[in-house]
Amino acid sequence: MLIMRFYYEKMVFEVPESVYYPMEDSLLLAKAVENLKLKGKKVLEIGCGSGFLSILAAKAGALVTAVDINPAAVKVTKENAKASKITLNAFESDLFSNVTGSFDLIIFNPPYLPVEEDEDDLTYAGGATGRDVIERFISKAKDHLKPEGTILLLISSLTGEKEVIELFKKQKMSATSIMREKISWEELIVIEVRI
Repeated sequence: MLIMRFYYEKMVFEVPESVYYPMEDSLLLAKAVENLKLKGKKVLEIGCGSGFLSILAAKAGALVTAVDINPAAVKVTKENAKASKITLNAFESDLFSNVTGSFDLIIFNPPYLPVEEDEDDLTYAGGATGRDVIERFISKAKDHLKPEGTILLLISSLTGEKEVIELFKKQKMSATSIMREKISWEELIVIEVRI
């Protein structure tokens, strides 16, 4: 299996070909994570991939739980955490299916691109609207967020910013776009959500 490397500051992450490689979306979400005071906070990353964002949060002093539906992602997250001398809890979960407890911060860089029905790449395929996985996430997120907690969700302009914010409103949560970055064919957007 091909293993690629991802470099961020002085850290090196191994990323197998079956795991999402951190791209512009991950880097924008990293900026949002790095703007928060996380020391002693309970953080959950859904879809941890290589563990990049989970390890950043743990380096900032957070108590991190990292989950992914892909067993290869969970394995490499543990390996990258060990290589970075970071302690975190990583295990397999389809969104919140194996997660218990509530968190101060939930981070999610979901599959958000609208795709044809026959496309099944779980790292980016978000269904016809790009919101299939996001809708499932939103329906359960409130159950795992502390009352003063925050969600950071990365979406694309192709996903439908207004539609995603409306989905949170239906769950009685407030959602605001806090960061944007234009890339060649879309705009990446970080949405901050609170109860």
